[in-house]
Amino acid sequence: MSSNLDFATVPNEVTGVDPNHPCRSGARVLDGEAGLVERRREKLAIVGYATSTRDLAPFNDDSYEIVGLNQIYRFLPREDFHCDIHENWNEENVEGTDHEGWLRDCGIPVLMNETRPGLPTSVRFPIERAIEIGSDYFTSTISYLIAWSILQGYQEVALYGIDLI
Repeated sequence: MSSNLDFATVPNEVTGVDPNHPCRSGARVLDGEAGLVERRREKLAIVGYATSTRDLAPFNDDSYEIVGLNQIYRFLPREDFHCDIHENWNEENVEGTDHEGWLRDCGIPVLMNETRPGLPTSVRFPIERAIEIGSDYFTSTISYLIAWSILQGYQEVALYGIDLI
């Protein structure tokens, strides 16, 4: 399942990712098939759904790039990258949302298990390179994103909204 259906209701004051956010990095796809994207900063914040720390992420700190996952864009004011690594990324999404439309129109690199026709900023997750850094056992999107942050050469990686049981 590509999103947590328990988070179907977005509070009225939450507007979702602002494509014109003043701290947006403007990261872009270099080669989607090769899994290459341009990072522009030294720090990355990986942001998940858990409300315990999600809203503490450095959305207004332009020294960080932000990566979210699945349908979390409905809750975040900024993302520089997005990740939906699931094979079934377009199944069982929150009713009344247009997940494919958001991924198509978001204008930021979207890490997926493969590039997708119709999703112009989709980027194939570089799984072969991730395995080379020391593991072939990825149990969650977060583990993929941590490996990806190492591949990208971030000097600092922070986790927010990640409360895995």
